[in-house]
Amino acid sequence: MDDFEPEVIEKLGVKLVIGKGGMGPKTTEAMKKFKAAYAIFTGGAGVLAAQAIKRVVGVHWLDLGIAEAMWVLEVENFGPLTVIIDSYGNNYYEDLRKNVRSKVPELSKEVVNTIKNVIKI
Repeated sequence: MDDFEPEVIEKLGVKLVIGKGGMGPKTTEAMKKFKAAYAIFTGGAGVLAAQAIKRVVGVHWLDLGIAEAMWVLEVENFGPLTVIIDSYGNNYYEDLRKNVRSKVPELSKEVVNTIKNVIKI
């Protein structure tokens, strides 16, 4: 859905998208431009989510598949949700990726040194 999300946000005026994975830079920019946010539901808590759904108001783009369709739900006490992309364009997953990648060279050196010490090279 990442390819379509910016257009959905713009054309439909969406302010909150709830999903199950990350979104890329185009969606992040759309969130910032149109003051929207992307949140994820707690992993492994599907029963909790289902209990909060009071009724299905509508479904759009079912031809994309059940998981990719846009579901309009009436919910009560739906959560907990974690905001992954905020309306300022901060993307938690992307920030985390950058942080981890920046540490890979140093961690690689540590691993090599540890191996050398263990096998006495």
